[in-house]
Amino acid sequence: MFIRIAIAEDETPLHDYYSKMIEAWGASKNVRIMTTFVESSEEYLFKYDKQNIFDIIFLDVCMKDMNGMELAHEIRKSDRNVQIVFLTGNPEYVFEGYEIGAVRYLIKPVTETDLAKVLDICMEKLESIREDYIAIKCHGENLRLTRSEIVSVTIDGHYLKLQTTDRTYEWKASLKEMMPKLDPERFVMANRSAVVNLEFVSKITREECILENGETIPVSRGAYGPLNDAFMRYFF
Repeated sequence: MFIRIAIAEDETPLHDYYSKMIEAWGASKNVRIMTTFVESSEEYLFKYDKQNIFDIIFLDVCMKDMNGMELAHEIRKSDRNVQIVFLTGNPEYVFEGYEIGAVRYLIKPVTETDLAKVLDICMEKLESIREDYIAIKCHGENLRLTRSEIVSVTIDGHYLKLQTTDRTYEWKASLKEMMPKLDPERFVMANRSAVVNLEFVSKITREECILENGETIPVSRGAYGPLNDAFMRYFF
């Protein structure tokens, strides 16, 4: 297993301290780890905003300017699956942290035992989440998306448009390349140029498929039967 970890911590001397403990945990679990350090929330957003490349992010709550809690809210806007762990000397932020889906708080000074326990929890969660990941290369960037957040996939000429719950990705590719990456029980053709995620389908008629986000996708004559049958099986 390979895990990418980011640590936002403005106390630079602690970087080596955390790195050694993480490396020791990885060696004990036979897990390969890439650890990236940043010294501020602003540095993280400048370098990694919306890239969704990390599996686990440790955030120091009490950083200058934008604190770790504010950074966590920004991260959650584009990545709902990354495991977030807060580093803090003050437990008063605990309840707000749970609202944004934090795995746990580590109270400073962080011990090797406590860090190992949190990493064990994160790894268990990652093993289940990764089954739902899909990797794409969009405009030269390697991105990870979650299949359950994909609303529709359509083709326009030589370009593929992938609509998620919060943004649209478009790059040069074919629908044929994408289909093997999608679960056929959940992703069904509406016409020769469009696939919909049944989870987000509100209504199907013989002419169109209406999605929860208001998007309307034409339904071809040959696709209506299989699409409608798949919808009934999926929900009922």
